[in-house]
Amino acid sequence: MNWYYSDGKQQLGPVEEPRLDELVATGVVRDDTLVWREGMPSWQAHATVRGQRNVPIVESVPAQGSGMPGGFANEMRYCAQCGNSFPVRELVTLGSVSVCANCKPLYLQRMREGGQTLGTMGNTHYGGFWIRFLARIIDGVLLGIVSLLIRIPLGLAAVAVPGTGAGAGVGLGLIGIAGLLSVAVYVAYEAFFLTTRGATPGKMALGLRVVMTNGGPISVGTAIGRYFAGWVSGIIFAIGYIMAGFDEQKRSLHDRICNTLVIYTR
Repeated sequence: MNWYYSDGKQQLGPVEEPRLDELVATGVVRDDTLVWREGMPSWQAHATVRGQRNVPIVESVPAQGSGMPGGFANEMRYCAQCGNSFPVRELVTLGSVSVCANCKPLYLQRMREGGQTLGTMGNTHYGGFWIRFLARIIDGVLLGIVSLLIRIPLGLAAVAVPGTGAGAGVGLGLIGIAGLLSVAVYVAYEAFFLTTRGATPGKMALGLRVVMTNGGPISVGTAIGRYFAGWVSGIIFAIGYIMAGFDEQKRSLHDRICNTLVIYTR
């Protein structure tokens, strides 16, 4: 039976089932990796199709002078145990999870004692509903001030134009522009802070950080997508946000959509 799998950028394969098992064992194919074989209607997560696999501990440490591209060597990732950021070259990969050298012994001990499966965020402390709600309020106040600075001048200009005929159209146009500029500010705010600081000012103030489920940093595309996915969480009577209060990893709907986690920094 031939399988195909995705590394997030391209489709790879075909590989036979024994080879796929090897890829699972080395952490190349994880539970959330999309796979497909003939007869399947669509690509699905590996764990959904074949079930979660107990992956043996396979350590991978980039060797010094191994020819690793400089950009990758300097890439920052987060330790799945303590949540702090480190260059990739300073992290140890255990299956599909990366931990720093200081956390490695404790992480392995907990893995052996708890019989956990590699590929989780270990003993990471996830940010729950109420702490995230407070962070959202802080961000909302900051963004509200900026939004007012944009809306007030355009609003005054809209009031100043005639209220009938072409003037009414100009006024409505100015109000629309103010709204679009506000959305652009919100998007830029999320994208800038999540990609450069790992958290918005509200989350930073409360010791929270947003990471990918593998501990990696947020990309610009993911940050923007996560912002608009937040609209989905809100328009369904905020149920998408409330999910964080009941989810095992405190993930809201937009976290699920974008494959992200909100964790405490230590």
